[in-house]
Amino acid sequence: MRKKLFRYLTAAILTICFVLPALSSCAGGRKSSEEIAVRSQSFNEEELIASLSSPKAIALAENGESDYVIVCEEEAVAADAEFLRDALRQMTGATNAFEICSAEKVQNKPFISLGKNALSSFLDVSGVKDDGYKLKTQNGNIFISGNYASDAAVGADGTANGIYCFLENELGCMFVRDDYSYIPAADTVFLPELDKTDNPDFVWRRIYQYEVSAGDWSRRLKSNGTGEKADIGNDGNRYWGTWCHSSFHFVDPELYFEDHPEYYALLAGERRCEAFGDMQPQLCLSAFVTIDGETTDAYEIIRGKLEEDIAAYPDALYWDFSINDGYHPCECEKCAEAYEIYGSHAGLLLQLVNALARDFPDKYISTLAYQHMRELPQNIHCEPNVNVVIAPIQTSQLYSYEWGENESSAQGKKVIEDWAQVCDNLFIWDYTVNFNHLLLPYPNLAVQKDNLQFYLENNVRRVFHQGSREQGDEMACLRSYILARQLWDADTDVNAVLAKYVAVTYKGAALYIAEYIDRMHKAVQSANDLDLYDEPSWHALDYLSCYNIGKYQKLMRSALQAAAGDEALTARVEEVELNVLYAKMYEPSLDVTGKQEAFERFSELAAEQGIERMHEVRNFTDEFLSEIYPQYLKTQKIYLALAIVLPLLLIPSLTALTVMLVLKRKKKKDAPRV
Repeated sequence: MRKKLFRYLTAAILTICFVLPALSSCAGGRKSSEEIAVRSQSFNEEELIASLSSPKAIALAENGESDYVIVCEEEAVAADAEFLRDALRQMTGATNAFEICSAEKVQNKPFISLGKNALSSFLDVSGVKDDGYKLKTQNGNIFISGNYASDAAVGADGTANGIYCFLENELGCMFVRDDYSYIPAADTVFLPELDKTDNPDFVWRRIYQYEVSAGDWSRRLKSNGTGEKADIGNDGNRYWGTWCHSSFHFVDPELYFEDHPEYYALLAGERRCEAFGDMQPQLCLSAFVTIDGETTDAYEIIRGKLEEDIAAYPDALYWDFSINDGYHPCECEKCAEAYEIYGSHAGLLLQLVNALARDFPDKYISTLAYQHMRELPQNIHCEPNVNVVIAPIQTSQLYSYEWGENESSAQGKKVIEDWAQVCDNLFIWDYTVNFNHLLLPYPNLAVQKDNLQFYLENNVRRVFHQGSREQGDEMACLRSYILARQLWDADTDVNAVLAKYVAVTYKGAALYIAEYIDRMHKAVQSANDLDLYDEPSWHALDYLSCYNIGKYQKLMRSALQAAAGDEALTARVEEVELNVLYAKMYEPSLDVTGKQEAFERFSELAAEQGIERMHEVRNFTDEFLSEIYPQYLKTQKIYLALAIVLPLLLIPSLTALTVMLVLKRKKKKDAPRV
């Protein structure tokens, strides 16, 4: 009887885990035009090398020899020139070629000219915009340069971008990771005549990800917003002074609250500058600007502080004045009147920012359309040098803004379209990971292409993709690379780039990694949505079903077997395996043994890979491994025990009840009729 009952119980669990996912219907509405199908494309290294070796107008190297030198006279691109030299030497085997020299030392040798020098003075770079570049060949020589006319630093950035695009687009290289660049081995390399101008779709681009920020990979990714942290609080965002949530930086409570509490929000009948509830309060904006946009005497505190900061950091182009990271707008009568008139809490803020923009016309004055400031205020237009940062944190990673066919994407679409009516400079603060579960598989690569096109149609020229601050976020390098390529060129063929990325990164294991990526992205299409704070159980009927997790595990076993003997390749596959193990650990099943095994393997890999957190702000690895997950596993064991024991306890009661009902019915049937 017990064996039979156990079989019934097992069948029920299997039905829940396998059959229901197959029966679940796809969520309605258009999500994106992009279908992630890595295996639909192919990359063949032999074909690439054959193409490089095919005779053309310019012989960069033949049979491992080259006469070319690199002309570089700018310190700003010296490191980039060295990278080019080393890459060309590695590619061609011409280890004594491609020396870096000044223009005067060329001595009739063929050369690659980088940036400004006497040899490149003829180059017409008038079509180069922002940090784009010009690539031109002439008389067998190669010229790469940004436009230095308006800004020398941006011009040098353009030259650097040209170097890395030359290596990738013309020579087939790929800068796939912070610790690895793919350089094809071709001892003979020919190039056709070239004459192209390449400008980025987005003028400011940052992939905010540990792996991108930690080293110099950002330079090769052309993530030009990545820089050094400054005392001003820009969090390593290049070209920025103040960054965000900066209002108390300008009106410091330690300096002003005691004598001027009226500068700070009135909340529950009191002026406050310290945490209220669980969030930081705001300024009382009506203390600094009137409903009509006239500045008050107190405004000079903000203007003076900004003037002081600009003097200390004159090269910073963007300066933020925005709300603190919280809600709690001021409740005073003047602020309440402004909310009523503008139909938004952002009315007074925009009037204040416009005033700063007029006072500092050579800088961009930025603010956040975030939380209660998302709603567009009526009857105000932004000054030409105002930059509005839209941070759509309550949004979808499955449904594009382009169509807005679910509630969250429709909200994001409306906010962006509304602000585009009054502001010429929109900035999107995008989010790209699951902040509750940084290591959980997260198939959100399809939505970005349509989103980026939507941005371009709505005055967005600056994008900040926020991933994880921690090392080892789910497929961090792959996602960072794909996003960076799309920020430069929104029309990037995502599947073609993914196919090459997977091929050169995972080599013999590429087939299995490609299938894993494809399977995830196909399965998530039946989800209701994909959010930034999803729990694994919310996807028990789509991409994180027991059936799919089982397939992922099988693919990882095959990938590891294919990588065996190659330490570096095995380590890359294990990064993906870690994500699958995490999914197994939270699988919607009572497979406690399988979860325990996954946890043990996960613990080993997490230590090897230097994983610090499982969550954006909590769940450090030590705590997770020693307390959080063991407690979860203990609960799972209790559930399993109940699933087995409860039916056994219920059987005698059900049997007795059945017997009683049968006897009662028989007694009633046998009773004499009157």
